[in-house]
This record gives sequence, C-alpha cells and structure tokens, in this order.
Amino acid sequence: MFVLITYDVDAERTHIYRKLLRRHLNHIQQSVFQGNITEGQLTTLTNEIESKLVDGDSVYIFHADVPASVTCRSLGAASDPDDRFT
Repeated sequence: MFVLITYDVDAERTHIYRKLLRRHLNHIQQSVFQGNITEGQLTTLTNEIESKLVDGDSVYIFHADVPASVTCRSLGAASDPDDRFT
C-alpha cells in the first residue's frame, strides 16, 4: 500500500520522527515521508509512532490500498519523489 506521513511537532522533537520514518519511507520534504509498505509494516510503524507521541504532537497518515491509483505532481523546484533514489 502507498503511505504518505507528515508530522507537526516542536522543533526539538523533529529528529525523533525523522529517524523513525526514514527507516520505513522516503523522506521527500521537511516533515513529509512517502513510500510503499505492507499493511503489517504500517501497523508496526503506527505503533512505533504512537509510542513516541507527547502532548502537542500531530501525525497524519494517508494511505491508499492501490498504489497505482496515487499520482504525484511536482511543481516549482520540487523534484519528483520517485526520482530522488534512482
């Protein structure tokens, strides 16, 4: 499944989520990560995120069961996320 995760946390806590999410997904911009993972991996990742949450942290998880139905359009100086690792 395709997953897009973004977070909004205090600046001194960004490293916690960045380190966690980089293990599973592609870091595409500041607090935005995307990639294809299994449902089991998403469950594991969700549990890991929940264990790190403190008051004031916000994490948004978007997912699509059919990755082929997700398209990304990059504008301006942004590069296509799929091109970053090829």
